[in-house]
Amino acid sequence: MFVVTSGAYSDYHIDRVFSTRKQANDYMDTKDDNYQLEVYDLDEAYESKAELYCITFRFDRKKVEGVRICCVDGKKDLIHARRNYYGESMLDIFIESDSRKRALKVASERYGAIIAGEQTMYPYLRVGLMPTYGTKTEPAYFDFNTGELVLLDDQVAPKDLPPFIKVKP
Repeated sequence: MFVVTSGAYSDYHIDRVFSTRKQANDYMDTKDDNYQLEVYDLDEAYESKAELYCITFRFDRKKVEGVRICCVDGKKDLIHARRNYYGESMLDIFIESDSRKRALKVASERYGAIIAGEQTMYPYLRVGLMPTYGTKTEPAYFDFNTGELVLLDDQVAPKDLPPFIKVKP
């Protein structure tokens, strides 16, 4: 866009805005030398960057307890059930998104799907695979789409794993 301005400092102001250079120059030809032409790209290219968000819910309540950007790769579309410092059940949902708002929306939808499908697809959420805050128990991550246990960073599946829990190869 082509912006015709005049003045300086506190007297600076925009006089007119044009869509073509020719229109702006024609207008400036009718004015004195105190007018300047400024050129701006109207629609600068904006490249959004997707980031991995961890949205934490209180289990059994649709209450968001926290939202943070996760720095660890490989957790996209995973869920993690755990207990917090007070022994309360928590659910971390990992979403890749270009905005916090969109990540919250997707996580809320997934939380509802997890609760609705808990008996069939996510039965492990209540079988003691939730490590408690401050313990040395390895965290268990599960694929949101398949319900399978996902082993990260050379983790080994627990030997006493219930038979209904499948391990993602």
